[in-house]
Amino acid sequence: MPAPVIALVGTGRVARGFLRDIKAFGHTVSGFVSGSAERVAAFTAETCLPGYTSLSALVAAHPATTVALIINANHQHHAATLEALSLGLHVLCEKPMAPTLPQCEEMVRAAAASRGSLQINFEYIHSKMPRRLTELLRAGFFGELLSASCVDSRGHWWSDAPGADPASQVRLRRDLGGGIVFHCGIHQLDMLRSWFGDFARVQAFRSRRNSLPFYPPDVPDHVNVQLETADGRHASLEIFHNRAPCWYRRHPPVAVDWAATPGHEFRLSLMGTEASCLADFYGTKLHLFRYDHGQKDTVLERTEDFSADAQNELHHDMSGFLRRYLENIAADRGPLVPAADALATMRLAFAVEHSIAHGGPVAP
Repeated sequence: MPAPVIALVGTGRVARGFLRDIKAFGHTVSGFVSGSAERVAAFTAETCLPGYTSLSALVAAHPATTVALIINANHQHHAATLEALSLGLHVLCEKPMAPTLPQCEEMVRAAAASRGSLQINFEYIHSKMPRRLTELLRAGFFGELLSASCVDSRGHWWSDAPGADPASQVRLRRDLGGGIVFHCGIHQLDMLRSWFGDFARVQAFRSRRNSLPFYPPDVPDHVNVQLETADGRHASLEIFHNRAPCWYRRHPPVAVDWAATPGHEFRLSLMGTEASCLADFYGTKLHLFRYDHGQKDTVLERTEDFSADAQNELHHDMSGFLRRYLENIAADRGPLVPAADALATMRLAFAVEHSIAHGGPVAP
């Protein structure tokens, strides 16, 4: 198959990052799409790429295009993906798939009917430290996996100046595919699913009111999610937005050193019948513990040090994921993960959101 020729659908921060990556990989970008004529003009001036207000117009002008990267706003993923698949393109769509489950299901059906394919960008499980954990699980280091605990603390999501219009804070609008799960915890849910299989029951716990009054009432700033498999294994996911300094502020800009800023934390523990671990993603260490059943003790087997790797490569390796995806497409191997698997993660995320909204346990 010829080398992929790529269209960008979206002109935000992710588009700029992917554009740098694609050039570094030596691939061709045919153009980009934005719904705003003003943004088309601005992005063309910035990048010297031809811009269009629809993907159909781009493909008509550049028929060699084979891949569409859907990296626009969450609530626009559905329509853009359907258009790209109707044109027979291979599609890499940013997470989450769409703000509603029926839209996600329609995207998967459209992929099955298209000569193209659909890949959702759940890159955490494909990043370096999760890949290492998957290797250890498959090699039997942990024995039977019984439980897991994950903690993610990253600061609040008010990204603009304090007086900005609340409606402009898309990450805090669940109706547009925002909220604490879709923008944050969905990656961890995808990782846990990959290791445990599907969960039979989930329940989210939150306080009756937020610590941060600028968060909408339907978006918790702290949530604890409990997940249970049909055979009684369990996992927990706790997400803090109300503990650490802001991570996302653009106006005025704030730069955060993840590893050095107190309150910022991404830790994952896996516990099996033979061993356990503590993966400290920001601390760049994977501590592996072995159970000495004869001595009734737990011993530190070893610590694997990832400090030589770039921080993003450990868990948020979007560049590496894009490179491997484009290699797959060029080799005619299709997506890295079937779209149906991403749909299962979305079902789990919607179940968690339902439990947040209504309380009580939910079956995904």
